[in-house]
Amino acid sequence: MTTAPRLRPMSLTELLDQAIRLYRRNFLQFVGIIAIVQIPLTLLSLIVSLATMGGSFAQLDRGYPSSSTPLLGSPEIGILLGMVGNLGIAIASFILVSGVATAALTRAIADQYLGQPVDFIEAYVSVGGLWKRVIGALFLAFLIGIGLVLWFLVPCVGWFTGLGIGMFWTNAIVPLIAPIVVLERQRPTSAIRRAWDLTRRRFWWVAGYVGLLYLLNQLIVSGPGALINLVFQLLTESMVESGGMGGAFTIQTVTQSVFSLIASLIYVPLQLTGITLMYFDLRVRTEGFDLTLLAQSASEDVSVAEVVSQAPRPETIGLVTGKEMGYFVLLSLIAIGLIVVVAIAVGVLGTMLELAAGVPPGF
Repeated sequence: MTTAPRLRPMSLTELLDQAIRLYRRNFLQFVGIIAIVQIPLTLLSLIVSLATMGGSFAQLDRGYPSSSTPLLGSPEIGILLGMVGNLGIAIASFILVSGVATAALTRAIADQYLGQPVDFIEAYVSVGGLWKRVIGALFLAFLIGIGLVLWFLVPCVGWFTGLGIGMFWTNAIVPLIAPIVVLERQRPTSAIRRAWDLTRRRFWWVAGYVGLLYLLNQLIVSGPGALINLVFQLLTESMVESGGMGGAFTIQTVTQSVFSLIASLIYVPLQLTGITLMYFDLRVRTEGFDLTLLAQSASEDVSVAEVVSQAPRPETIGLVTGKEMGYFVLLSLIAIGLIVVVAIAVGVLGTMLELAAGVPPGF
């Protein structure tokens, strides 16, 4: 076994800084693992959209005699074929990106962090069939997410806890599933329970950490994306009004596809790096993983991967305690408060812009 890395408990800012540093050092490798499947799928989706839905809008622009038979039969059929084609591509993306590529990237991130460099090809080969478990766990998590939506509709208890549970589930538990499946070789149901057991030990620390990752997502992906969409929406509105639906659709589709691809290639590896390092920090703080790794570092018969996979048995406490339900209530209130603050800020900003433009407020 090679020399074990020096792991230690880190503060929230230290862990985020470490994740960014690891991401920067391995930028091309991490991005490349995602790009090898993401780029072909994005190009295929773009081609399908332009060939079917884009062609249909162009037919509507030109108009066609009722006696003629367009290539796609009718614009409506073309649009329907485009939707079906993109649905198939979305399923393929779920399997190849969320399953295969995510499993390979998780393996690469963990190995680099633990001082076990792995190249591009080895990252894919080393995960074997674990990507199937990742897909199964994510699909199960999706079904549970539907149940949480229904929980939100339950009077009183669901109203006060549903938003907090949904936020914690989406941003903390679900992203942690892939590292647990790949590194501990857990099965889908066990991986989901394991993710909850790890995060519940440091509930508010985890909530704060994933909150920072969410802010990074807004800065890198959502914010610029909304701005670009707004600009091109204004540019294409005049084309639509003049009858150029085909051209407007083409410009908007190409722009959104290119930006979505770039944003995904940049942010997804960064997010997964941050989540994987959070997984290790939780194990260091609550399971003494650093001491276990150090104690077995002298053995030549045990690899780092084998030490990582030696997870403790599931916790025997209840699925959710009364104290944790209180946490979810407080988290829901915090989320509602932030939403209100953002809504007020946007309203004030809009009013200021209207006054600056000489438009009476409310018009």
